[in-house]
Amino acid sequence: MNKRRGRAKYMYGKFQAQTSDFRTAVGVLFDDFLYKHPSLNMKMKIHNDILDLRNSTVALVKSCIGSKILESKFGIKIRLHATPSSLESFFEKQRHTFYKPCEICGEKRITNYSHILPYSLGGPNDEKNYIHLCPTHHHLFDTSRLSREEWEKLDFSKKLKAARDYVKKIKLPLLRKFWRKKL
Repeated sequence: MNKRRGRAKYMYGKFQAQTSDFRTAVGVLFDDFLYKHPSLNMKMKIHNDILDLRNSTVALVKSCIGSKILESKFGIKIRLHATPSSLESFFEKQRHTFYKPCEICGEKRITNYSHILPYSLGGPNDEKNYIHLCPTHHHLFDTSRLSREEWEKLDFSKKLKAARDYVKKIKLPLLRKFWRKKL
């Protein structure tokens, strides 16, 4: 773990690092169950359903912890969800023959589904929690370094209420601080 300006940096986010033991333990719990019931391993559909249940359980706990962090720190309430990141959802997004343009610059060659309410804080994998940004603007959004002009191009009006609250209570004050420093 690298230290930079007195704060710990995590490769996949602090939440991921702090819950790693738990997620591993849930995986071991399910793996032990399958080991004790080898007949289930022979039935691929049941085996896959159990793995899906494991992944959904981890996603639900992750959502619960993230929602409690948001509620206690920022007063933002979100609904719990049990939607794990999956290869299927990744491939579904990739199946499109075109990318939605960056909502700031219009770049179409490659854009990211950028979480407004961070997934690491319980933000759901939901179209109403995404904005479509090119890699540069995605990074600038995540690090609260968009210019005022770039920020004003984003429309959050049809996004989740919790995402709008997060933008208003967390992102905008950070951006205003950045804009003051920049001047």
